Amino acid sequence: MPGTIICYGDSNTYGYDPRSFLGGRYTEDKRWPEMLTARTGWDVINFGKNGRCTPYFLPEIEYVCSRLKQWSAGEKPVWLWIMLGTNDLLHNPQMTAESVTDRMERFLRKLIGCEEIASGKIQLRLISPVHLRRGQWVESDERCRESEKLDDCYRRLAAKMEIAFTCAGEWDIPVLFDGVHFSEEGNQKFAESAMREIRDMI
Repeated sequence: MPGTIICYGDSNTYGYDPRSFLGGRYTEDKRWPEMLTARTGWDVINFGKNGRCTPYFLPEIEYVCSRLKQWSAGEKPVWLWIMLGTNDLLHNPQMTAESVTDRMERFLRKLIGCEEIASGKIQLRLISPVHLRRGQWVESDERCRESEKLDDCYRRLAAKMEIAFTCAGEWDIPVLFDGVHFSEEGNQKFAESAMREIRDMI
C-alpha cells in the first residue's frame, strides 16, 4: 500500500542548483523526491535544507522529534529517509567518516527513543550520501576519500541499530562543477535508483 516517505536531507534533497547566480532550486519536475511522488503513488515529502549537517545539538534533535507526531498521523505506512553527512565533512576539515558516523548514531538513538519510531509507526532508512568529487567546492582528495568511507561506516551503523540502509554512494550519481550537487541528470538517476527501494518496501 502506498504511503509517505519523509526525505530528511541537505541541499541534494532540497534540489539546490548551483548554476543559478543567486543559488536557486531546480523546478519540481527535476527534483528527485518530487519525481518519486509523480512516478510511484507514494507521498514523498521533500524535507531538504541547504547546508544541513547531522543534527547534534539537543534543540536540533528535539525539533525533528517534535515533527514525528505530525508525520505519523494517518493509517498509511510512513518512512523517514535520512541522507546527511556531506556538510559535516565539508564544513569541518577535522571531521572524519568515523566522527560523522558517531554524530549520526547519537541522532538516530534519540529518534529511536521517540514513541512514533519505537512503536513502528515510522520506519527509518539511513542513506549514505553520494560521494564528493574534486570541484569548485571540493579541493581536497582527502575529503573525497572520507565521503567514500561513509558507505561502510553507515552500513555498519544501520546493521548495529537494525534499521534499513541504502548506499547511494554506489549509484554513480553525476554532480556539477562544484563536486557536490546533483546535476539534472543526477536527480533523474537518483530517482530511478530510489524507486527500487520503494518497490522493496511494498
